[in-house]
Amino acid sequence: HISSHLTMTTKTNVLSLLALLALSLFYCTAALSSPHHRKQISTGRRMSSSLNSKASSPLDGQREKISSDRVFFIELGFGNDSHGQSSTKAAVRACRNAIEFNSIPSIKRLIPDGGYDALKLDVLLAIPPKYQEGLNLEEVSKVFPYGDVRFELQDGGMVAPSGIAIEKLGDVNDDMVVVCASVTVGH
Repeated sequence: HISSHLTMTTKTNVLSLLALLALSLFYCTAALSSPHHRKQISTGRRMSSSLNSKASSPLDGQREKISSDRVFFIELGFGNDSHGQSSTKAAVRACRNAIEFNSIPSIKRLIPDGGYDALKLDVLLAIPPKYQEGLNLEEVSKVFPYGDVRFELQDGGMVAPSGIAIEKLGDVNDDMVVVCASVTVGH
């Protein structure tokens, strides 16, 4: 009886986690597909130069979005900060999740005008509105090893309860901050 009870409990826990993951992906997908509540921020960053933008102030003269005929692929990811309520930490994790399983060894042949240095990255981040203020795009841009990074922010992501606020981990409440990322790679 004990082993069958443990098996039932384990199955229930696994199913609960899968349901939460599916719900998170559903909300991330819905948020990323909505054109509402977006603001564009172009970092103007190249691999060799520094970032001069914060989420609160879009740069004038930002570059245009990558045109559809110059897109190689679009990667999706999501990240979470379970303790500390950091949208930056969640966005870094979302961007890493989007790009971490990819390699583009033929870029120099695909891009006639400069290979990796000519890459353009359009990064769309869906962030819960109450956590957008603290977003540090300079930190998020460090995820990308090359290319000209342009950010676009929109309301989205998710705030879910962690069930506990741990002051030593920086918690001010029990919110988990979930950020969704769409990374368009092109030239």
